Amino acid sequence: MEKYICLARSHFRKNRGTSVGLFLLIALASMLIGLALLLFWDAYPTARREAERLEAGDGYIWIDNDLTGIDEDYFEELFQGEVTRYDARHCLGYSAVSVPFGDGNIAPGVLINDDRAFHKKMDRTEIVVEDTAIMSDYIYLPYQFYTSGGYETGDEYSFELLGTKYHFTVRGFTNTTSFGCNNTGVFEFVVDEDSFHTMWEKDREYAETIIISFDLRDGVKAPGFKIRICNDLLAHNPNTNVYVSLLDETLEGKSFLSLILAVTFLTITLIVLLVILLMLVSSISNYIRENMKTIGVLKAMGYTGKNIRFSLYMMFMILGLGGSVLGVVLSYCLMPIMAKIVVGQMGIPYEVSFHALASVSSVLFVLAFVLCITGLATGKLHRIDPIIALREGMEPHNFRKNRVRLERFPWSVDLGLAVKTCIVNWKQNLITFFVTGLLIYICVLGLLMYENFNRNPSVGLFTFETCGGVVGLDYEAKEEALNYLEAREDISNIRRMINLNFTYNDEDKLLVYIFDDVSRMNNQDVCYKGRLPQYDNEIAISGRFAGLYGLAIGDEIPLDYGANSYRYLITGLVQTCNNAGKEAVMSEAGAEHLIDFTYFPAYFWFDCENKESTQKVLDEASTEYGSHVVTIMNFYETMEGNLTTFKGISLTMLVLCLGIAAVVIVLIMYLLIRALIFNKRKDYGIYKSLGYTSGRLVMQTAVSFMPSIVIATSIFSVIAYYTANLYMNVIMHHFGLMKCTFHIPASGVAAIGAGFVLIAFVFALLQSRKVSRIQAYAMLVEA
Repeated sequence: MEKYICLARSHFRKNRGTSVGLFLLIALASMLIGLALLLFWDAYPTARREAERLEAGDGYIWIDNDLTGIDEDYFEELFQGEVTRYDARHCLGYSAVSVPFGDGNIAPGVLINDDRAFHKKMDRTEIVVEDTAIMSDYIYLPYQFYTSGGYETGDEYSFELLGTKYHFTVRGFTNTTSFGCNNTGVFEFVVDEDSFHTMWEKDREYAETIIISFDLRDGVKAPGFKIRICNDLLAHNPNTNVYVSLLDETLEGKSFLSLILAVTFLTITLIVLLVILLMLVSSISNYIRENMKTIGVLKAMGYTGKNIRFSLYMMFMILGLGGSVLGVVLSYCLMPIMAKIVVGQMGIPYEVSFHALASVSSVLFVLAFVLCITGLATGKLHRIDPIIALREGMEPHNFRKNRVRLERFPWSVDLGLAVKTCIVNWKQNLITFFVTGLLIYICVLGLLMYENFNRNPSVGLFTFETCGGVVGLDYEAKEEALNYLEAREDISNIRRMINLNFTYNDEDKLLVYIFDDVSRMNNQDVCYKGRLPQYDNEIAISGRFAGLYGLAIGDEIPLDYGANSYRYLITGLVQTCNNAGKEAVMSEAGAEHLIDFTYFPAYFWFDCENKESTQKVLDEASTEYGSHVVTIMNFYETMEGNLTTFKGISLTMLVLCLGIAAVVIVLIMYLLIRALIFNKRKDYGIYKSLGYTSGRLVMQTAVSFMPSIVIATSIFSVIAYYTANLYMNVIMHHFGLMKCTFHIPASGVAAIGAGFVLIAFVFALLQSRKVSRIQAYAMLVEA
């Protein structure tokens, strides 16, 4: 064993530069694998772990609007035989309320509780950050406001509810499962007792809400329970409003973007691993070529191919072990940044902890990876003849054709020599071609996310309908309010829209957007196949829902609401990433087969020139109708707030992609140019003796790598431009977007390509400067 150790140490001493480059590549691979595994095995499951710890149960029921006949005795009857335990609590609930968040506003549902929220029996609300010095007029915000909203304890926080403006001081931030993320649609605010009492006395008639957390008995199917509860409550009181959210639906909503990012990051990791695979094969092959004479000497001394291979195994496995351990350490160092992106969007506190399985898996995978590649690359050692090896692998004559005859080359001799070097080293250039192409691809993916989530958000893909603003009024004022809005000249395209949950075959829920006139929808592109409904017997359903139940355009779909049923003709397929992709659209005339809208509030959607003019309309409508206003929403501010988190995440992903690509291309240039200079050191000695300066040789060496990089950049930029949407379609299909076309700026792709070529060329020049240290005489007389 001692001789193998000596051989391995000898290999390492003679090839420190290559060994360091390989070590860094292995560390990079291990780091990426470790990050990916930590995201999927530790960070991503945090939402479910927290749900179990906070006893979220199997879901919650939201009941409001009319609570007549709905009390504790009724709940005992309603849940009998299916629920093991439940926790019913009264609070204030507001639908689609405009509240400040980050740089803009969002409009989720809002629950207002007092300090009793911290003593719930189920779905507990837990304080994460708190300043106990604040004693009055305080509010606890969801933890996402701290991680992604830019709020701190002591900040002022204000919002408007039913025409009244409230001002609070932020005392702390809370963690809860069901409420606390903009993707779940509901936030829970906890205010001091005096403030809650004031709000309760003022708004109880309009906003009293019952929230019930529940645990199902074993064997009870959650989807069926959800449908039965909604139907029974509506049958008991047709005027009530019921919404049931199952735990799996809540967690899916929270992790929607996180899963997209985690999968995208895993894709990037796989691409980089492929790059590293190519580089390791090339580097180990170059290593053997660089040490051909040493191998010949060892064989002449009596070492067998197996002896030499074993020493190389030992050397590369030591590099692999050291690099993989360093990579795991780096993955834990970078994990807080990734966790802030992924878990911060969920609104859940998370601390990086040691995950044994992820760490060990990363190390073992890299070691197995290196072992296999070393075995493949060193397999030819036993075929190497000692005499040929002592001549550094040179055969008497290989009779290769001279593809570039310098005397016939149309341009300068320097360029001809560069082209000649490029052709002779076609294997290295082929590797450079594919590596560059794959790196360009991941950079374009990062650009796509930045362009569509940050710079020019694709609003139509993330919301079913767009508008300028929304004014919701109770049934007493809705006719008068419509006349008021129609008389205004600063708004246009006024339409009514309300969304309700309908039941399909007692199997599933379908959230239906109900318009008084579907043809006035702004987002007509939401229908990607067929057409939107025109008559009162028609409906357009989501493509994901159709796929789940084998429905197609032209089929009839039976829908229920309470005790009423009706069959609708499917005229088209729509796409949405909300509500697990289970949404639909129909006309108000069609919905009247199931519902009487007489006593329903009316939500008027309208278009406006900009955010400021929209806010003016909302303010004046609030003043005009006071307590009759159910909700207001400035859509411009809402989308700004909703995209606040996405913007930061997409920017980070773009920087991450560009950073990884830059690091990898630098390592590639380092290893390939080092190997090239070593293999051509005698040629450089001859060139120098002929009068070539070091500067000319440096330029020749750098330029010899540029054709493959430039061609790869050009080809893969075009490929990525036209295929990146195919990749995103595969990812988004799971969330309900069946045919999304994200915008990819051609100028951005060109800038990435140009920057990539520039970085590669500059580093190639810097790395090629080692040619200047080659002495002509030393190379010519080298034994």
